[in-house]
Amino acid sequence: MTQWTREEPARDGMGRFCNAGAYRISPACQPTVFIPASDARKMLWSALEQADQVLHESEGQGVPSVVIRASPGAGKSTLQREFMAAREAEGLGARIAFHVPTLALAEDAAREAADLGLAAQAIRGRSAIRPDGSGPMCEKADLVEQANRIGLSAREHFCESKTEDGAVKRCPHFEGCAYLRQFNEEASCHFLATAYFNLPKLPGMDPNLRIVDETFWQNFLLIRNIDPIAFKSPRTTSDPTGHNDLLVAAADVVGSLVRHQSPLKLPYEAKDYAAFAELERKGQAPVSDIRPDDGLESQKAKLDKAVLLHRNASHFAAVWEVLREAKEKKLTSTERLRLFIQDQKEVLRVASRRPLRHEEPLLILDADADPEILNALGCDVQQEHHLTLRPNAHVVQVHDRRMSITSLLDSQKNREECRRLIAKEVLRDRLSGNTGVLVGAARSVVQKIFEDAGYDFNAMSQDEASRIMLTTKLHGAHWLWFGGRALGSNRYKNCSSVIVLGRQELPIWALEDQGRALWGDTHGEPLHLVEPDLSGAQQLPLTEIPYEMADGTGMAVQVPCHPDPRIRRLQMQSREFATRQLVERLRLAHAVERKRVILACNIPIPGLPVNELVSWNALIGCRIDAAIAISLTERAEVTFDRKGIAKGAPTVFPSAEAVSAYLKRNKACAGRVKMLKNLAKPLGGTLRIDNCSPSPRQADAARAVQALLFAEA
Repeated sequence: MTQWTREEPARDGMGRFCNAGAYRISPACQPTVFIPASDARKMLWSALEQADQVLHESEGQGVPSVVIRASPGAGKSTLQREFMAAREAEGLGARIAFHVPTLALAEDAAREAADLGLAAQAIRGRSAIRPDGSGPMCEKADLVEQANRIGLSAREHFCESKTEDGAVKRCPHFEGCAYLRQFNEEASCHFLATAYFNLPKLPGMDPNLRIVDETFWQNFLLIRNIDPIAFKSPRTTSDPTGHNDLLVAAADVVGSLVRHQSPLKLPYEAKDYAAFAELERKGQAPVSDIRPDDGLESQKAKLDKAVLLHRNASHFAAVWEVLREAKEKKLTSTERLRLFIQDQKEVLRVASRRPLRHEEPLLILDADADPEILNALGCDVQQEHHLTLRPNAHVVQVHDRRMSITSLLDSQKNREECRRLIAKEVLRDRLSGNTGVLVGAARSVVQKIFEDAGYDFNAMSQDEASRIMLTTKLHGAHWLWFGGRALGSNRYKNCSSVIVLGRQELPIWALEDQGRALWGDTHGEPLHLVEPDLSGAQQLPLTEIPYEMADGTGMAVQVPCHPDPRIRRLQMQSREFATRQLVERLRLAHAVERKRVILACNIPIPGLPVNELVSWNALIGCRIDAAIAISLTERAEVTFDRKGIAKGAPTVFPSAEAVSAYLKRNKACAGRVKMLKNLAKPLGGTLRIDNCSPSPRQADAARAVQALLFAEA
């Protein structure tokens, strides 16, 4: 067995130990097998051909699926559209529903497909704004979206239906409905948001193949909270006998959970639980009286009642279904049902998953696709292709800070230090190609940094606030956050660098609820859950995770990882892979110029070999560097006396006296300031950002300035 050796933690530039930090290991981790970018197109095309053949000949249980796991930015989505166009030209085309993360991406993809000769159309949801900006696609969008969520047919109840005598009832807006009108166009390929993947088929769409671009499995997890008192309370039913038995059983189930006993030890069989679930579903309000020609207020009143009863009925039925399935497996306890205290109230939580509504063959284009997750969802993964391209990037990663969301939200100091890092990188970009810097973090952190800068989002909706943050260059940088916004977009591909502040980390209970929904009550394979301590808190154990170093050096760090390998897969999806997706907005694999990636979190990211492991203090540099960078990027100039430095960056140095005190303690910084001041003398003592860029007339001076600006203290 290979022995791993641990050395002292690394030190920063001032010789200080950096927490536990990174340490040397032997041997180094197994390096990623990267394929040359020049081979990517050929290999992807071959994978698409194989996928097409497998999906046409597929048999078996579940939804026949093929997974293509190619690096973000490898070009798999674009190439898939080219492949579809080639098949169409050969007379082998198919009707395709192509799902992408957002409507904006759907419209971009549809335009690209149309340029390739495909009959393509982007489908706008009912709540989407019409192309001419004149209002929502559907005049009753809110009601219809609500109806869809509880499984009602939107067309039958809100668009058009026939009565028993053959009379046609229509919505008053039927003839001019922008939503319905879009389906009148002939298209063999529809591009639509991934959110529609778990909804019923849209009118006029009967695809032979579904393609889903990027992750989608989270939309099928159902984590429901139920009030135990409501669960034990009488229902509206026409079956008094069954109703009484159901209430007795509900009280028994809650009682056993209160006593920390398994409800599966109660004297009920699987058929009893199945009968209770069916009885709950019968309690849903009849909705056939919602008609398209009803007035808006009448429809709303009927729907509100239906939604309330449906929510309770579906949630209660889920409890019985979980118990039925566990009983059929002859289990003695269930992982998918639990009772706990939240905000001093008892909560009954049930974890399950929605069934896949559609059975068409499925092609999954997702760099992060995990066959084990997909199989648990109901996908029959029959083939998998994995292609990883080497990122054309210089990766700098902090090794001594995990930088949690809480540490960024609660600490003004941490956020101010992040601002200094951003200013330094924006200055570096300005003095080179000036193509832009992207900064990513959790959305709450991005909003907090905007609020630090004086933005007030209190009177805005979340969408309005998001729009401002996505379109504003704060501190000279573009801003983005983890999640759907960081999937598929090419908007930032020309940026020279990306900074990721912290990481996205789901709470342990949220990860475990996802695990319960996917794999809970698997016979013979119980989940390994994290036990709470005496205070009720959960702590993940630390696990040694190696970095993949670009030079082959063996380095590792202790990282909190979930002990169950299946839930660890989910953690990778939401944490490590979310960071990689955000970084890949720069489209690193096909970047002509080498780009900079700065990871302000010490968790190793698969597929991103690290060139430099640095401490946080070394990365943000000295305060003088930060003050100069902020002054140059935000004021376009800096004066190298104490008063001028403080004036240019008051958040770093509140006064000239503070500058003096700092320089007395940091002789190296004082020396650099003196040299920069001398360089600025011929310019009147003030250095402007234009003076820092090489020009034929003063190239030597400009290079000298840059060398000093980016020198290590």
